[in-house]
Amino acid sequence: MTKIDLPSDYNSESIETIYKDTVLVIGTKPGSFLPNIKPKKIYTANMGIERSIFYKQKNLNTKIISVVGNGFFNFRDYINKLKHSHPNELVTTNGKINLKEFFDTDFINEIKYRYIENKGKDLQRKYFNSIIFRLADMGLIFTNKNKLFGILRYVYNILIKQRPPMGFTTGCLTVLLALIENNTYKVIVTGIGLKGGKHHHQSNRSYPDYRGWADAYLMKRLPASLKSRLITTDLNFSKIVGVKLLENDIK
Repeated sequence: MTKIDLPSDYNSESIETIYKDTVLVIGTKPGSFLPNIKPKKIYTANMGIERSIFYKQKNLNTKIISVVGNGFFNFRDYINKLKHSHPNELVTTNGKINLKEFFDTDFINEIKYRYIENKGKDLQRKYFNSIIFRLADMGLIFTNKNKLFGILRYVYNILIKQRPPMGFTTGCLTVLLALIENNTYKVIVTGIGLKGGKHHHQSNRSYPDYRGWADAYLMKRLPASLKSRLITTDLNFSKIVGVKLLENDIK
């Protein structure tokens, strides 16, 4: 972890100058701050789209890409907030959806839509071999208070149910997309903490500990060429992945 120490006379203008050529990824971890920068592009994971409004108010021309899991569309409130935030582009992570089921014609005509198959696992396999991909599921064991039950669950998933590896959650998949699609830019990540807990600041849904463990296991095994471009506002993320920490911001 490398800490970024901001100057004693720090102000919003100085940090915007330091990070003028960056892409920002926004998640929904409660308590995470929004860096006071003007990013070239913003990727949001699920309900992180709500938080992008702060940047649209600073610069209407900021391109915002909303990356959502297909389960997102099971929640009418989420859909309405996505409409209100009006991103430039929508990406679904588990196949194509019929936009006409959720949005009016005006919204559909104004937004670019694309989709990723299989929760982005084919993309992830370009960076992780089959063993690493499967070992990430061992969070089912290590985050379980009853280790025997965790082992049985792990074996059951693999041998009985024959489930594929879990891979990244939407948050970390969004980080990977941002890195791949912007290979000359630094990527600042906020609101993604690599551990279980509350998933969204206005939701009672929880983020399972074993998914956080899998995210952490995979993120720290990304190629150095990708990790070297990452900066995070989250101390836990910085320590686990071994990337720069940005702190002492104003929002």
